[in-house]
Amino acid sequence: MSLSNTTKPYYVILTGSKNNAGDYLIKFRAKQLFAIERSDRDIIDINGWERFDNETLKLVNNSEALILMGGPALQKEMYPMVYPLLDDLNKIKTKIVLMGVGWKSLSGNWNNTYDYQLSSKTIELLQRIKVDGLISSVRDLHTKNVLDNYSFKNNLMTGCPATYSLEHFNVSIAKSKLNVIGFSLGVSFINSKEMLEQMQSAILKFKNKSKSLDAKFIVCFHHSTKKEFLDTHGSSANHLDSHLKFISWLESHQIEWSDISGSAENLIEFYNQCDFHVGYRVHAHIYMSSISKPSILIAEDGRGKALRRTFGAAVVDGFYKVKDDFISKLLRKLKVKSGYIGTSKASSELFEYFESEINNNLITQNKARQCINLNYQVMQKFLKQLP
Repeated sequence: MSLSNTTKPYYVILTGSKNNAGDYLIKFRAKQLFAIERSDRDIIDINGWERFDNETLKLVNNSEALILMGGPALQKEMYPMVYPLLDDLNKIKTKIVLMGVGWKSLSGNWNNTYDYQLSSKTIELLQRIKVDGLISSVRDLHTKNVLDNYSFKNNLMTGCPATYSLEHFNVSIAKSKLNVIGFSLGVSFINSKEMLEQMQSAILKFKNKSKSLDAKFIVCFHHSTKKEFLDTHGSSANHLDSHLKFISWLESHQIEWSDISGSAENLIEFYNQCDFHVGYRVHAHIYMSSISKPSILIAEDGRGKALRRTFGAAVVDGFYKVKDDFISKLLRKLKVKSGYIGTSKASSELFEYFESEINNNLITQNKARQCINLNYQVMQKFLKQLP
């Protein structure tokens, strides 16, 4: 939407949807929330990874607020690497606020929130947000604790905007025949042989289980498997090559797969057909939980691990921790050793969790439904205080 198309005061949201289906879902669901809770505002959506030119700056300064939207944006170089904005933040005259932003920790354990590194430039942006005086929204309690430890206490834990589908708030998660089981593939296998073996082991277990249940089994890719992916901002040939090799492995085992990258609609269409999701993608798990369908996540980083505290989600840790000293990082980059510790039992634990759920009326799944409904009250509080 351009300024000329607005009919009422508006917010500018900076989003990160380039290729990953989950990023598109964040934007899709966030716009739905604004339409429900802040119908008095139009929404102008611009790419968060692009620097402001004069025209964009004018658009931003005429808005009621600049909203930095969702995703694992709270990184060491959040500003200016994730959000380039512009060199002089004082040129931004409207108020800045975070919505559903989360941390990006590889090990992702609670103790990692206490030594999480933020650059001086990132702290400059966060200080500006604090001075502007609005309450920000963060994705999980781990992220909130990081900010609390830097004395940025102006945040509510609202969960990710993608979590909320109001039409499903009163729909319980009920046991039904499993016609389709969807398995979302992670990305940690690209840099870790241990995680690759774990994913392949889990896939083979669920392929066999699906056959015994007379259910269709599909492995789902949230990132593109096409060469056009290389035209995407921030893409890499290694990322694509690794995915193509995984597809070859799937096809050698006669396992069906699907590429849902590029839009929220692709993600929604795929998971709407699934009766149960298992796998590694956070937004597959969030989406299925949001529409009251059963899901179990294997956490491959801090985003997944944090979901357990966010809405009581069914989460299995894919590993205990990742070595992050200088030598370990170098060995990981050179593909000598990945540094992942404690990966060997995760696929079996996931399978046992699945068996327990389908044999015990999905008891833990409905706890997530209740938590999501309660968290929405916090999201409403955040949205209603926006100017």
